[in-house]
Amino acid sequence: MRSVFVTTSAFLGRIDSETRCAFWAEEPSEHGFDASRLIGIDLAMSPSAALARRISWDAVEVDDCFTGPNGSLSGSTLGPRWPELQIAGVVLLEERFLGTLAVGLRPACPPKGTSGFDYEYKSVLYWPNTSDPRAGKRYAGHHAHVLEERGSLARLKIYPPGTGAEPDAQSFTMWIDLDCAEQCDAGPNRLTQIGVGDAPKTGALFLIAGSVAE
Repeated sequence: MRSVFVTTSAFLGRIDSETRCAFWAEEPSEHGFDASRLIGIDLAMSPSAALARRISWDAVEVDDCFTGPNGSLSGSTLGPRWPELQIAGVVLLEERFLGTLAVGLRPACPPKGTSGFDYEYKSVLYWPNTSDPRAGKRYAGHHAHVLEERGSLARLKIYPPGTGAEPDAQSFTMWIDLDCAEQCDAGPNRLTQIGVGDAPKTGALFLIAGSVAE
């Protein structure tokens, strides 16, 4: 069981409460601040609320703002709460919530004005307290190529999220155990596409990006 989040650009258009607001997924000046394009969300419907048992995990609509493994800010950065008002940023919408939006309101993935593959704008959080080795772990999507294989180990060429389709994008190489949940999304119904043996050699790699715990 898991929550898959899709990153979209976000421009704050309406504040309804400390946690409820509405945003445009595209630059609002391009469509005359059309209120019919606003997407309403409740930022309290997040994994942190599920961890605190205020909501169920299947009720999660949006990811939290959190500190990533390298100390950088990750997750949703839009917010109406004072005094840390953020009127532009990104929002990570849960795929099930995205499916409830009218087709015309669903943000494009990749977001308009960006490049890359759709999985570079996705992340996944496996729900804690299950028997899955990935329980409580976060993974972030990257574009990658398999360069060399040694059993389940692979030397990979990996691109920072959002740059995988750029011809001159910088990349880095590293060895990954593609069967190890401590390193990447590995297991049944995994989002990682590449692998050793007969698996594809180019495509999605979901690298470990932190964890949550109850």
